[in-house]
Amino acid sequence: MKIDPQQEIAALTAFEGRAPGSDSERRAAEHLADRLGALGRSVEVEPIWIRPSYALTHTIHALLAIAGSVISVSAPLPGALLVLLAGVSTFGDLTGSFHLFRRLVPRRASQNVVSPEEREKPGTLVLVAHYDAARTGAFFNRRAQDRRAAIGKVLRRPIGPWEPVFWSIMLLLLATALRLLGLEGTVLTAIQFIPTVVLIVSVPLLVDIALSGTVQGASDNASGVAAALALADSHGHRLEHFDLWVLLPGAEEGLFGGMREWMRANRRRLDPTSTVFVGIDNIGAGTVRFAEKEGWVIQSRYHPALLELCRELAEEVEDYGARPIAEHTASSVNLARTAGFPAVAISARGALGYSPTWHNSDDTMQRVDPAAVDRAVDFTADLIELIDERIGPDLRNG
Repeated sequence: MKIDPQQEIAALTAFEGRAPGSDSERRAAEHLADRLGALGRSVEVEPIWIRPSYALTHTIHALLAIAGSVISVSAPLPGALLVLLAGVSTFGDLTGSFHLFRRLVPRRASQNVVSPEEREKPGTLVLVAHYDAARTGAFFNRRAQDRRAAIGKVLRRPIGPWEPVFWSIMLLLLATALRLLGLEGTVLTAIQFIPTVVLIVSVPLLVDIALSGTVQGASDNASGVAAALALADSHGHRLEHFDLWVLLPGAEEGLFGGMREWMRANRRRLDPTSTVFVGIDNIGAGTVRFAEKEGWVIQSRYHPALLELCRELAEEVEDYGARPIAEHTASSVNLARTAGFPAVAISARGALGYSPTWHNSDDTMQRVDPAAVDRAVDFTADLIELIDERIGPDLRNG
């Protein structure tokens, strides 16, 4: 069976409104399970429970930090404690390590689509591509992305979308801690005023996300799912040293929902010395990128051996246009890396270094460049073969 990535993208985007925890997401999961089954693979749709309302969660964080900032002027200890709570919860939420105030938002049913191979090879290679779609909002519009990209060029580092919120809370934590020590003055007031204003501005933007519609998600991430299906078709049961698994997490657009639950359930039964994760995300336009590190607030560096193979491919095949990037966003596979597994994240970017359709209503089938998808598929196929050739023999010898 020959997989046509464009047909797979079109079929998945036909499930409109496949937001995390939605009925459309559930039906999309069943469709993808059928597609993997048609390739002769075993497949399971694993039910999970998630709390996908990240925008509402961060609205709570922002309001809590604003309240703490105001209260700290007259009552430093209660104010500092409120800001500390907001900061700890924000950190846990953006790293995927734990949830505090996320537990206050509604719970929804979702599912992961998992297709393992059990051929008793010494290694396991897991392809990861989320299949749900994001909510849009003014927070993600083209102008905001252009502004962050421009500031990032000046600072010589990318600006992640959640960094203004997170670091504003951290500055407030510093300011309220100084007030707790008895310090006052104009400088401290300025330090406290600016991040408070940033958070006040962020509140309506976060509420707007919660109330906005769901994008088609053609590039992010129907394109990645199509690539995973194509690679499962071309390389499934064909690697010498690795079983090739396909993991399609749901609820990624709720900030790691499906991948977080899958890692919690499976990390102990997978061997980090013989399991490799390859993430494919947002490859619908531009040339190939491989992330050297990713993270919403703290960046985790991807595995050096896998990055070296990516660099080798980039040098050997100029047509890929492959380049390394340091992302201040995070894809699902980032959780595998933070859990201690070898991992690498493959994506595509345009000339300005970002995806202009990311979380925008124009992330449609019409904006997908077939050549970009093919480049990413071919690059990842070459990478899989290099992993099998270079890393695989050491697994068997070990």
